[in-house]
Amino acid sequence: MKKIILLFSLIGFISSCSNDDNTNQNTLNGTWHLIDVTCECMPVDFQIGEHVWNFDLSNKKISVLNNPDENLQILDTGDYTFTLKAKKIKILSVEYDYYFKNGNLFLSDHPEIDGPLMEFTRN
Repeated sequence: MKKIILLFSLIGFISSCSNDDNTNQNTLNGTWHLIDVTCECMPVDFQIGEHVWNFDLSNKKISVLNNPDENLQILDTGDYTFTLKAKKIKILSVEYDYYFKNGNLFLSDHPEIDGPLMEFTRN
């Protein structure tokens, strides 16, 4: 009986882990507005609509719109392909960690050594 309970517990654990990844990926899909960047850079006052990233998971593409075209940009305005794996997203040659907190999306590239930590909101 203990083996059966252990088996069902293990199956439940494995299926819940894979569902979390799918939920996070599905949550990533859509339009996000850059609202903050933490790095060793000049502070910028971001307004919703100035830097918009649209993730299209079905086609593995991201469209970036920077308006106005400021000096602080992680990506230039344009379309890019990306790959996803285990809470990481690779755009061009940079692999960012991504996670969600309080409904916002965070992308980071080694912020502990002054790489960017970007925060996005849906609007």
